[in-house]
Amino acid sequence: MAIKPTPKTMPTKNPTPAAPPAKASVRYQPTKEEIAARAYEIFQREGGDEQANWLRAERELIARGRR
Repeated sequence: MAIKPTPKTMPTKNPTPAAPPAKASVRYQPTKEEIAARAYEIFQREGGDEQANWLRAERELIARGRR
């Protein structure tokens, strides 16, 4: 006696491929060299405090990386 196919045993055909998995939200992290170069540009143009320029450069590069 043959077994009748049931929805559980029937092969399924998916006409549309599954959507690719969503990318994990990865925060862009600039390298120290990129931050240093940007901080130096800020210093040349505006002067200012070394640490403040570094933090500003890091913020700017992270914001740019999200675009």
